[in-house]
Amino acid sequence: MGKRKAIKPAEWSREQLASLLAADAAAELEGCLLANSGLPGPRGNLELAHALADRLAREAPGPAVRARLERWRAQAPEQAPTGNPREFLSFCGALARSADWARDGDGPGGERGRARIARDLRQAAEDPRWRMREAAAMALQRIGEADPASLLELLPAWLETGSYFVLRAVAAALAHPPLLEDPAIARRALTLADGVLSKAAAAPAAARREEGFRVLRQGLGYALSVLAAAEPEQGFALMEHWAARRDPDVAWILRENLKKKRLARYPEGLRRVSKKLGGA
Repeated sequence: MGKRKAIKPAEWSREQLASLLAADAAAELEGCLLANSGLPGPRGNLELAHALADRLAREAPGPAVRARLERWRAQAPEQAPTGNPREFLSFCGALARSADWARDGDGPGGERGRARIARDLRQAAEDPRWRMREAAAMALQRIGEADPASLLELLPAWLETGSYFVLRAVAAALAHPPLLEDPAIARRALTLADGVLSKAAAAPAAARREEGFRVLRQGLGYALSVLAAAEPEQGFALMEHWAARRDPDVAWILRENLKKKRLARYPEGLRRVSKKLGGA
């Protein structure tokens, strides 16, 4: 065999990615991801991470790449700290779990396979690194695009027993426009969002000072507007209901959503919720 051509730093293409995966070239793939991670820097290379997940969704990885993906996911924050190129490997490993969902869910033992994927994603959703939490949310969104019924079957358990970090992942997974194109799914998503708001409103004062609650509050500060834009009647009714509760954190969440441009075409709904919040 001839010597494999190395991928230069900051140089990659979907064809090169496909070639590395087809050859099960785990070490070269890792080098490509590290060289093109975008880290350190303000933004990781999301296009590359999604291209990898897209390819893995179409074709199962070879044993070397599969082992490498598991190793990346298992990296502790000390091994792959925030802003380090190795954090991008962990991000890619977590995002790639969405590609495993359909494949590992097929055939005998599929339920166990999906249970392992859900466990890995839930762990990522509670990771101290914000990029890993984003990877978990994006993986859930990708699962929802491919198999919305499975996502809606998975999330209630996360809602029932999850931490505030996990609840934020639930909200982010639901607030994904491609998922909400089906009105029935949008209505179901709003029902689950109502459950997330209930958990937030029930939080004791001490918990509201924790990072997890802060992250949840920020996530809900945009998620409701996405859901309401998809299903305005139920969405604005939900916001009106919670506006009347007079919870200070929920009120902040609602006011943040009312600012979003995607709701500007619903002036009557905005007026009703604002009035319940005590606005003009």
